[in-house]
Amino acid sequence: MKVGHVPLIPYHRPGDPVAAGLVAQTITRYGRQGMPIRAVMLSRLGPNVWHDSLAAAMATLEELEETAKLVHLSPTPPEPLTESQINDLRQTFGARW
Repeated sequence: MKVGHVPLIPYHRPGDPVAAGLVAQTITRYGRQGMPIRAVMLSRLGPNVWHDSLAAAMATLEELEETAKLVHLSPTPPEPLTESQINDLRQTFGARW
């Protein structure tokens, strides 16, 4: 419920300003679509998360890691939620993604 969409950013070496630019563009693009994001996955480098506070960012990272673990250990890929199911979660839990 804390993470929402997690776009994948193509690989660039650590510290490459191009990667930072792609992250900024992705944040802007999702924001313009009315889908603010709380994390991106840097290909081959791992997640970057942010939130309103350090505690909230840590909770977001923990949720992302646990979700990835469950998907990885699952014998079959989970079915994606429908748009209706996603909207229900947004309304019920006040999710902003």
